[in-house]
Amino acid sequence: MLGGEFCAEHSTAEEVAQGRAMANDQDDGETDGASAYDASSRIAASSDAGGLSNARQRFAQVASIDSQARARHPFADSDHGIRRQISTAGISIRRRTMAEPRTCTDMPVQRSDDPLLSESSAAAVAVTDWLRSQGVDVGGRPDIRRCDGGMSHLTYRLRYDSHDLVLRRPLPGQGGLQRMRREFALQAALRPHYPVADMVRLCVDQGIVGTPFYVMRYVPGLVPRRRSFAGVALSANDARQVCINLLDKMLALHRIDPRSLASKELVLAPSSASHLRKRLLHWLSRHARLKAWTICDLRPIGQWLIDRVPEQRHAALLHNDWRLDNIVFDAAQPARIRAVLDWEFAGVGDPLMDLGILLSYWIDPGDNFVVRRYQWQPSHLPGMLSRDELLDRYLSASARDTRDWAFYRIFGLFRYLLTLQELYVRHVVQGGEEKAFFSGIWVLMHYLNWKCRGLMRHA
Repeated sequence: MLGGEFCAEHSTAEEVAQGRAMANDQDDGETDGASAYDASSRIAASSDAGGLSNARQRFAQVASIDSQARARHPFADSDHGIRRQISTAGISIRRRTMAEPRTCTDMPVQRSDDPLLSESSAAAVAVTDWLRSQGVDVGGRPDIRRCDGGMSHLTYRLRYDSHDLVLRRPLPGQGGLQRMRREFALQAALRPHYPVADMVRLCVDQGIVGTPFYVMRYVPGLVPRRRSFAGVALSANDARQVCINLLDKMLALHRIDPRSLASKELVLAPSSASHLRKRLLHWLSRHARLKAWTICDLRPIGQWLIDRVPEQRHAALLHNDWRLDNIVFDAAQPARIRAVLDWEFAGVGDPLMDLGILLSYWIDPGDNFVVRRYQWQPSHLPGMLSRDELLDRYLSASARDTRDWAFYRIFGLFRYLLTLQELYVRHVVQGGEEKAFFSGIWVLMHYLNWKCRGLMRHA
């Protein structure tokens, strides 16, 4: 997850700073020292002493939807079922001019306060010296470029004469050592069984670049952009095969026994309904603490989910951010998957959680123009499977029924809403580089909130 709906009229500077940590907060509670949300975590964790019951009462009051506000929103008709597709008249969308996700080689070198991109490049020298001390034979000074697209971590491509590497680190001032350890260890354990980048080294010394970090080998290939498949013109057959391979690779991940990956460096907490309720309470507490007046109240959705957490009958390894733009495809065979990226939110849970998250980002060509305005992946291209087709194909391949699907569909949208909050606070409240673009993202949040309410009524 990327984030939260921060800032507001009554938020203090400290609260806004706490909002930055939302994207990096691990669901399993793994942090370095005190988290900005430790208090809410302790409330959720004290369920055996009545803490869970008390915490739930804090969110029991369900806010009513403002009918006048609803009338002001130019949205399509309400969703009358989990599987119904929203349609709208074709509206031309202004093309967004911005760098596309993870096109490391396409981005110009940007000199800034970032130590890895500064003119002095002292941090680059320190990284090079550290790699050599770790037995990685890099020579010369690297060409460093920032990879765009990371919302909760910063990623850089380091090209040496004989090595092509990627350095990944958390945002400055957010700790992240345990998250780095966990992400590194998980990918190292997955590497023999699953297509992930080859891990090189983990650095716990924060004096080198100001944060812990790890280094992995660069995986060449195509990473889809918001409205194009990395500049490649896919045929309809190739686009369809991309979707099939995407689902097949997800299913393959879900068939891996999480217990086979466990080690002293990697602990994967077992899935349980209680754990999922605590996670939802954790999200709700920080949402309530850092709330902007322009953004809708998500507590009714969160409470609906808390009250309906299904029994966790299926425990699988989850990526928890499964999207086209987290996949590297082969340049020669565009439908072939070379690697899956961004494992910071991976955990154990019901496989339908991954599917719900995927479909929350998935855009069909006939979707409302508000959703298409902020799409993150080119799922609208001719030949791509629709959300309904993806759902049918996954349920058929996994032999699952639709009993719990309504919950995980709404869960995916709720998590997406929290992501939009993080984007709002980072770019609008804190004056990020894309402030102009994200200043209107509250409209999308209101639309998705309205959509969730419709799904909740008919679940």
